[in-house]
Amino acid sequence: MSRVTQRAKSKAKARKAPTRRRTVTRKINPVPRKATNWLHARARDVKRGQNVRGTMLGLFGGFSATLVLALWLSGGMGDAFRASQAGVERALLAAGFGVDYIEVVGSAGKDVSAQDKIAVRRALAVEEGELVFSVNLEQALRRVENIGWVKEARIMRQLPNRLTIIVMAREPFALWQSSGQWRVIGENGKIIASAKPANFSSLPLVVGKGAPEALPDLLVQMRAYPRIAARVHAYVRVSERRWNLRMENGADLMLPTQNTARVLAQIERNSKIIHLLTLSLERIDARHPGQLIIRQEAPAQASSENTPGQVS
Repeated sequence: MSRVTQRAKSKAKARKAPTRRRTVTRKINPVPRKATNWLHARARDVKRGQNVRGTMLGLFGGFSATLVLALWLSGGMGDAFRASQAGVERALLAAGFGVDYIEVVGSAGKDVSAQDKIAVRRALAVEEGELVFSVNLEQALRRVENIGWVKEARIMRQLPNRLTIIVMAREPFALWQSSGQWRVIGENGKIIASAKPANFSSLPLVVGKGAPEALPDLLVQMRAYPRIAARVHAYVRVSERRWNLRMENGADLMLPTQNTARVLAQIERNSKIIHLLTLSLERIDARHPGQLIIRQEAPAQASSENTPGQVS
């Protein structure tokens, strides 16, 4: 057999034999190099003068992370932070950022009394010498606006060392008799301690426990009954649930607990009953539906100050 024939047979066998595929195994999650190998590689880079800056930054970052982790695990992180914070505060105070002035002013150029300024500073709860940046303005504002006579307030930092509080006071709304004393109250029923009752004699008079809080709603209601309102001397709260209207002639118009508006409307429309409000009577009892009980005995002599008496 010639060599040519042998080569032809060998090629034919090679074509008939199945081709074996090579299986390649890929590593899905290759294991990262160990830290020591990484350090050795970086050391070689430094020796060769390759990527020196990146290597040094990487080493510094790794050292810092290790230090922070060690402090956190040992409980020293908080101490280190507090020590750093205290150092910053001391530096700021030394630079003049301590609270040296606390100024309390009224809105729209209105004056604030010395007594009210003391109340605002007490509610502010900020001591002179305290770091001006450490004052929580939101919480301080909430405390100031909780003062009964303060309607609205603003607090401003004026660097480097001043806090300014601008307060808008509630307007005097009525004079309230309690425990034998008269006090000025705002529309929210809170006492305006610095206001002197003698300066507000034209305000409505209100008497009784719970009266300051309930009076605003009653006064809004009374706007619809001007003939009655014109003759009212004081509004007397009884048992914290109903009202007596003390007239200028000293008589009490006793209103019911419920359906007050309906009773007032009936009286407002009736000229004869309106005339009764000008007579020397002791009381007009309107608490019973469809009835008006009048007591004709004259009341006790009014006092020289013309103020309502105590309600038992």
